[in-house]
Amino acid sequence: MTDQTLARHSVPDEDIELFATGLFRARGIAARDVALERAKGFRDAGDFEGHNVWKDVADRVTKFRNRPAS
Repeated sequence: MTDQTLARHSVPDEDIELFATGLFRARGIAARDVALERAKGFRDAGDFEGHNVWKDVADRVTKFRNRPAS
């Protein structure tokens, strides 16, 4: 885990990876939008750590979407 990740939230990078992987498998290309909606909900509720976690999940899903097919 990087220092930047520690500064943003206390959720391990491995957990972000698991959230993103599961969401991508369940929702496919819509996973990023789902994660961003969850992030917005947390932000609107004043939970900025939750917001940052789901923003990181959305970023990770974007990386999955941009991977070349194997």
